[in-house]
Amino acid sequence: MRNIVLISHGGMADGVKASLEMIVGKQEHVHTVSLKPDGDNLQFSDDLEDKMKALNGPVWILADLLGGTPCNVALKNYLEDEQVEIIAGMSLPLVIEAVVNQAATVQELLHSTVCQASDVKAKMAQKDDNTTGATTEVNLADYQQFAGKANIINTRIDERLIHGQVAGIWTTSLNVQRIIVVNDEAASDPLQKTSLRMAAPTSMRLSVLSVENAVKYIQAGKYGNQRIFLLFKNPTDVLDYLEAGGQLDSVNVGNMSYKEGAIEVTKSIQVMEQEVTVFEKIADKNVKLTAQLVPNEPAIDFMKKLRD
Repeated sequence: MRNIVLISHGGMADGVKASLEMIVGKQEHVHTVSLKPDGDNLQFSDDLEDKMKALNGPVWILADLLGGTPCNVALKNYLEDEQVEIIAGMSLPLVIEAVVNQAATVQELLHSTVCQASDVKAKMAQKDDNTTGATTEVNLADYQQFAGKANIINTRIDERLIHGQVAGIWTTSLNVQRIIVVNDEAASDPLQKTSLRMAAPTSMRLSVLSVENAVKYIQAGKYGNQRIFLLFKNPTDVLDYLEAGGQLDSVNVGNMSYKEGAIEVTKSIQVMEQEVTVFEKIADKNVKLTAQLVPNEPAIDFMKKLRD
């Protein structure tokens, strides 16, 4: 695994690393070096050299600004080092991609993260225009060969639905082809559907369905052999899905935020008393429940943790 060193003026590098670890978990191979407010090129060069001496193997240096002191110092010191790559224009999406996609070359990394800035209001308006109009009737008989054979590679409860962990980490690590969000409220709200489409990776197919339609379409084989990531907002939707005839072998509990009176199961999972009953009913249907924030963390037995 390559080491990644984030370098910046001031605290940007530390801030990007902190945000990165909120999304993908602890990253021991990601390091930071900063040009201090009262520092200079000599201070930065010494700090960078000390950091680099402690690392073994290939290193990618991600600098904040092309032509800035951190980038210039790195270039001066490591231009001829074949083990070191230097990239300017550090951003959170760039760092996430560098961490998650260890097989990527520098050119592939840059191609995947070219200008991710967006005029969000304009995109929302464009998406709204595209979602108006009549819904096309689906002939489920066309998918009969896939009925009952849905390729669900992961099922997750995540109160935030599509966000960095789902869009940037889980879908990449599992080679997902379609995200299916199952939630009645989201399925009936054009604004939520549009926001979810914007949050999903651009190359990813996305369906936002009511519980009833999710069961109907998935069981009928509407999505063929596509690798499906099934995403629920809460355990009640999971139980409703199962009681409506949906089939699940396992569910990963990811994020459930704190509410007044909630019980802390893990740092990212806070469960209300009434939800404990819902989880027990899900477990009674022979569904394995695990807690796992990101793929590189171990999955734990959720029901054992809940009952402790």
